[in-house]
Amino acid sequence: MNKIQKFFVSFLAFGLIAGGLASCGRTSSASGVLRVGNDAGFGGAETMDPYDGNRTWPTINMVFDRLIGVDKDFSPIPELALSWSSNDDLTEWTLELREGVKFHDGSEFDADDVVYSIERMIDPEFDSPILAVLGVISSVTAVSKYEVLLSLSTGEADFPLLLADYRALMTPVDSQSTIGKNPIGTGPFKMQTFDPAGTTVLLANEDYFFGQPKLSKIEIITFADSQSAAQALAGDQVDLLLAIDGKSSAMFGDEAKFTLQNIPSGDWNAIDFRVDQEPFGDARVRKALRIAADRQVIADTVLGVGGGVVACDTPVWSADPYRWDGDCAKDTEGAKALLAEAGYPNGIDIDIYTSDVEVHMVELVTAYKDQVKDAGIRVTIKMADASGFWDDVWMKESAFVDSWGQRPATQVLNEVYRSTASWNPTGQVDKDLDKMLDEARSTKDQAERAKKYAQIQERLFENSAIFLPYHKTLTRAMSSKVKGVEPIVIDAVRWEKISVS
Repeated sequence: MNKIQKFFVSFLAFGLIAGGLASCGRTSSASGVLRVGNDAGFGGAETMDPYDGNRTWPTINMVFDRLIGVDKDFSPIPELALSWSSNDDLTEWTLELREGVKFHDGSEFDADDVVYSIERMIDPEFDSPILAVLGVISSVTAVSKYEVLLSLSTGEADFPLLLADYRALMTPVDSQSTIGKNPIGTGPFKMQTFDPAGTTVLLANEDYFFGQPKLSKIEIITFADSQSAAQALAGDQVDLLLAIDGKSSAMFGDEAKFTLQNIPSGDWNAIDFRVDQEPFGDARVRKALRIAADRQVIADTVLGVGGGVVACDTPVWSADPYRWDGDCAKDTEGAKALLAEAGYPNGIDIDIYTSDVEVHMVELVTAYKDQVKDAGIRVTIKMADASGFWDDVWMKESAFVDSWGQRPATQVLNEVYRSTASWNPTGQVDKDLDKMLDEARSTKDQAERAKKYAQIQERLFENSAIFLPYHKTLTRAMSSKVKGVEPIVIDAVRWEKISVS
């Protein structure tokens, strides 16, 4: 190589380096693609609008942020709000917002976006499912550019936890018409392609206020059912499944290839009975259907031994300070007596709808059918297509299997059991229960508040139309290449911290 050639090569190399630095403006460390398996439960009706009943989870939590998040112990922590405080009677809450946060389109996040977002959440005309959680908000006001005041219709001691709901996400002003397909958030990833029936593609938000994501891209890949998703992970078609059947974890026993996480949680399955369809309008029938089963046997059968904690028809999980520790032993003779009193001396025939849209939903009905037959309860299992289960079967058929994620007591009790809740799956109207809920949430003393929440859960055991036998220990499966997924419920996972080696 002569001097002229050496000069040219050196000049070219310098030019490439300098040009690269000038064009980037910053050095990106984002790399790797995470492929996440997801289900097709809404049959093509999915939307990225976090306040819509067909919201695409957990994709919404990758694109948007909440005002308040939760840590591994489920205590509230700052997210878009840096601090919060209340007045003495818990009816007004002031939030100080984080400054300098940008939406994906470069616009600045401020109090006007908070007002817009919350007003959509609580709009009775829109009737979002989150209205049951945040309907306690009567008004929201921008005090300044970075301060908001939320006025409540009743005191709520645990209001910060309500704002940590996985759907209570902040969206830009006037985004309602476009957010469903073209979402703009502040979150760690931004939308490139939205295809809920195929593959949705998200790109890293390199200006994320919590720090640049370690991944360059996330692909959310839809599968027809949970078995297909498990096979995809085994075949290296996806990297992460949020939940699998613990009994099938043997598929992923090769520690060199896969990582399994077992996570005690407040997630639960249930069998719901519509009170507006006979014979479930009779409280005696409802209780008979719930006390006829051995819940421990069902939990062991469905989840595997050690795979869950028995629940006596309460959605409040064992680690929640408001959990009621009631007794709910199998009572075959008691169930028979209640059925006879209700006009069914020879037992009762019922249909229960289920689907393999999520793990454990078919197994639950199968185990329940076996458990209650000695009480004269004859169950016919109706299999529904996984595609569209949540739109076509859930809350529509007379009895069906349900699946819920972990929520704090004040949230889940209001969201599932309040008479006016959009996601009250049984349609049960209990005004006395509504009053009890209001009294509990507005009680300032925690010990007294705990007593009132226990009384609410006792009432559910006597009167509810939901058979809720267990809370799950979640099994999450992923490729060993995936790092940074903490062993916590997925709503608390920090997506920007995940990497793929």
